[in-house]
Amino acid sequence: MKRILLLFAALLVSGCGQLNSNIQPTIAGSEVSEVFDGAGYPVEVCDASYVGKSANCALYGSGSSQIIRGNVISDGKLYLGGGLLIGSDGRIKAAGCNLPQEAAIILDCHGSLISAGFINLHEHIDFSYQQPLHPPTLKWKHRHEWRRLSADQRGFDGDAPKDNVIKTEVSERAMLRHALSGSTAISGAKNYRAFLRNLKLLDGQLGTPSGNPIKDKTFPLNDLESMQWLTAPCDATQSNTIEFDKDSPYIPHVGEGTNDGARFEVDCVLDAIKNKTTPNAFIHGVAIDDAQTERLKTQQVSVVVSPRSNLQLYGATAPLAKLKAAGINLAMGTDWSPSGSLSELDEARCLARYNRDGLNSIFSWSDIHRMMTENGAKAVGLQGQIGKLAVGEYADIVILDSAGLRSLGEVLENSALKETIAVFIGGRAASFPSAWVGWLPVLDICAPDPRDLCSQQRMVCGANAQRTLTQLLQQSTYTIDDAKICTPQPTDDCVAI
Repeated sequence: MKRILLLFAALLVSGCGQLNSNIQPTIAGSEVSEVFDGAGYPVEVCDASYVGKSANCALYGSGSSQIIRGNVISDGKLYLGGGLLIGSDGRIKAAGCNLPQEAAIILDCHGSLISAGFINLHEHIDFSYQQPLHPPTLKWKHRHEWRRLSADQRGFDGDAPKDNVIKTEVSERAMLRHALSGSTAISGAKNYRAFLRNLKLLDGQLGTPSGNPIKDKTFPLNDLESMQWLTAPCDATQSNTIEFDKDSPYIPHVGEGTNDGARFEVDCVLDAIKNKTTPNAFIHGVAIDDAQTERLKTQQVSVVVSPRSNLQLYGATAPLAKLKAAGINLAMGTDWSPSGSLSELDEARCLARYNRDGLNSIFSWSDIHRMMTENGAKAVGLQGQIGKLAVGEYADIVILDSAGLRSLGEVLENSALKETIAVFIGGRAASFPSAWVGWLPVLDICAPDPRDLCSQQRMVCGANAQRTLTQLLQQSTYTIDDAKICTPQPTDDCVAI
């Protein structure tokens, strides 16, 4: 961590707990773009001294609330030298330039970018413990094609451990990897609880519009065993066999491939949910055509994209240009480690590369950032609770070292675990420098990470009570080198073939 500065007893004695936290704007108007490029987010300068330097964080003050200062993306706006006021309940009480005066623990991070935590809406967590040395070289027209092959034939293993204890351990270890990299919520984690929010289980804080948890479905057509795709458009009898809870957000895998069978599946699931009023989001959607795009718009179905995995397996990903033009809500997920990204940040960079080389840069970095945050919340009915760092939302936060860069795109392009200063879930620290111990409210069950990843001493909180961090780190079946998440991974595999 670059130049972490802690101000202790002297500041407390001088009354910093009562510090005036109002931040007054210093620059406005045409000069804003010269201070920091919001890449599509409107920018307001509260204090320009927070920009153009590496992160330097100070902790001081006392109280039941917290104030976090830095360059804050809040509710669709970037406040340079702005702040968040977080109540004892973990919700954001105020955001922006002018925060109310309140006794609080203050985390003041010049040179940081403060974002909503990343929402990973697609991950097969118990498969995400291994990664081939090289991406798959074959390309398939439907997922059942590669599923029928042996590991040697397809170029990756792609199976979950059979032993339930091992499966649990590798799943929690994978959740740790995502949590360290800035994700605060994940879907596809089955019944595992550790380090970040499992959206399938929720946690007593969050609630969908119906109050029911999110339901994901890998094989909505119940073709897990048969591995047979549709050879003709689905009829009413077939669509009626698709199982879902009408009162729960529903995120099935749909259209995973490029052939007619994958395309027929899209219409089949759309037919099944045509009268469903709770949120729906299709994972992958590679096969979506023009007519189906209009149906998605009419039925208000989101799409969760996993471009790296799609490009590796099928040589294509969802029709992003058409989906964007139609106003479809787009979110993002990593899929799994055998063909996907190890972190949400790497998945975002993959999309950025594909956007630049294959889509003529139709997405801004603020578009991509929304796909990592607020769009994911909207896709599953959690908007207003997480995803935007807006007043009333839970303080699910990632703090990144901007390293002196002056644009959102550059910061996200160059950020990995090494630049991830801290992660908060519901206002409680989940990952943070060891030097901060004793200052902040934290998640349960904290321990120092003995690996000192990226040459940093870091505390990790939120482990499952049944398995210590040390136990997870000794898990031999998990074979991914987590040091890979210290730096941005190459994106040469993120170009359509």
